[in-house]
Amino acid sequence: MGKKIKTEIIPLRGLTTIQFGDTTEQVEFLLGPPEETEVIDPIEEGGFPTLVYYYWDECITFFFNQSAEKPFLIAMETDDLKATLLDERIFKMKPDEIVSLMASQKLFDYEKETEDWGEVRYTWEEWNIDFYFDKNKLSVVNWSAILDAEGKVFIPDEPIRW
Repeated sequence: MGKKIKTEIIPLRGLTTIQFGDTTEQVEFLLGPPEETEVIDPIEEGGFPTLVYYYWDECITFFFNQSAEKPFLIAMETDDLKATLLDERIFKMKPDEIVSLMASQKLFDYEKETEDWGEVRYTWEEWNIDFYFDKNKLSVVNWSAILDAEGKVFIPDEPIRW
């Protein structure tokens, strides 16, 4: 089965064809039903249950906020080796190259956290994006929406430019 979507990561917005705030119906219209789903209970008090759509063939996972009448897209995750960010194939990059790429956008502040099992996460909160590395090899990227005070997706007026 060939790819149905291009995994071009657009921080704070989603992808070129699927955006944060989209409903499950909108995602299924483009990609068909997911290969697998699950509901994740809230981790912290005041959180919300999350509906997860796995599209294994597309190498992408979608996370929907289930607290609203219609679940809406709040985060995405990919391990697509062809995924791009800022016109760069990021899965070919080492951690220092990702740091340089983000710095090219004047994003200098990031967190670096190493898990007990060795995985290293780099987080840029300004863009709500996490890069997970295993032995200096990018394994997955997760990016999410900004939610306003009412819990609705906030899309910045100005798109990310590079």
